[in-house]
Amino acid sequence: MGEFVEVPPVSSPLAEKNPVLLHVMPIPSPPQADSPPVSPPYVPGQKVYPRNDITPETHTMGTSLPQYLKIKVHQLALERAYDEIVVIPGYNRYGCPSSIAFDGEKRDKPFNWERPTARVDQETNTLYIECFPGFDHIEHYAEIIAGYLRILESQGVKTLTPSSRVSFMPASCSDTLRALEEGTNLSEFPGDGVDTVILGLVWHLGNLTGITEKDPSGAGWDGQGPWQWVIKNFGNGRRVGFLGFRPAFWGDISGEVVHYLASRYKSIKEVIYLGKLGVLKKGVRPNRWLATGGRSLVNGRVVEWENAVGEAAAAVASDCSIVGSHVTLGSVLHETKTWHAELAGTVDFVDPEIGNMAQAAVRSGIRYGYLHMITDNLGEKYDEDLSNERTESVLTSRARLLQVVRDVMSYHLSRPL
Repeated sequence: MGEFVEVPPVSSPLAEKNPVLLHVMPIPSPPQADSPPVSPPYVPGQKVYPRNDITPETHTMGTSLPQYLKIKVHQLALERAYDEIVVIPGYNRYGCPSSIAFDGEKRDKPFNWERPTARVDQETNTLYIECFPGFDHIEHYAEIIAGYLRILESQGVKTLTPSSRVSFMPASCSDTLRALEEGTNLSEFPGDGVDTVILGLVWHLGNLTGITEKDPSGAGWDGQGPWQWVIKNFGNGRRVGFLGFRPAFWGDISGEVVHYLASRYKSIKEVIYLGKLGVLKKGVRPNRWLATGGRSLVNGRVVEWENAVGEAAAAVASDCSIVGSHVTLGSVLHETKTWHAELAGTVDFVDPEIGNMAQAAVRSGIRYGYLHMITDNLGEKYDEDLSNERTESVLTSRARLLQVVRDVMSYHLSRPL
């Protein structure tokens, strides 16, 4: 299925033919003294402060950074000053009346639209941002809020909370597992007998699920809660579970999901993740290519696996897909220019989930694969990036890629497991 390996540098015909394609990922050198600090260790019950060191000059987003942050910050953080803002683990959307939803949620889709809620403690004048429990998820939102407040400070804004007063309460893997088991309906997923589970952009697979992707209500999906699913049998005897989640299983949460599914349902033989990621190489225009591969760098270690969708992608999407190496990074806000310079020569793609899911799959003895749209380029500036994902040109280009994703998945699921 796969193993953890240290990969020595070797030549690659594909890499020589096309410099964008890179199949080799040697372990990068240890960070130098001027590199960004690593994330702080998890200490139960103790507040931690984000790095809060990004600027448009130091981050790969450049001038797009302020807009990206602005559209992610909960509205309560921009209303007035608090004594402090604390990002905490907690999924309280339906169980706490005082928790306020984010105004910027994209509710025109059935999944991946719930964002952290906010709650004000009037006695201590503290704003709590409640994230679905996961270390990466919580740290990421602390970085978002602190980063945007810092930019506003640099512009002379003095009426909001100082960015130095933004902190977060880390979540452990036990916190994540407990939230999945006790705070959601994942345990109700009818996974017995399911061979393949597909996660991520499952609502775009209407040709396979039989449900129109344009219905944001979730009608047609089974399950009463944040997890919903469709189970389909294919003619080759394969039983497939299309599994959607209304919040985001950001970063290390994704690995816990794969581990939970594989350990609870012994029939599951493979997990496939459909999503989006960033590319580090120059010359790759966003929203024109798909990415896949079988290798990721996770916390300084390489995890390698047999790419479950590699054959299908090669057969159906060879003219618009790139097979490459990947690095798993817990927050987009850690994609600094210094970080990019250290990895751009050996790594092709970055996102917060792929390597975490691969580790869980390898350890569980199941197959794994990903097929993602390349939606931003960290190596050079393009008009399309993460700050303007809802423009007509971006949506049109992604619609073409999603059709290819549907074709690849149809090919893959029509073949014996």
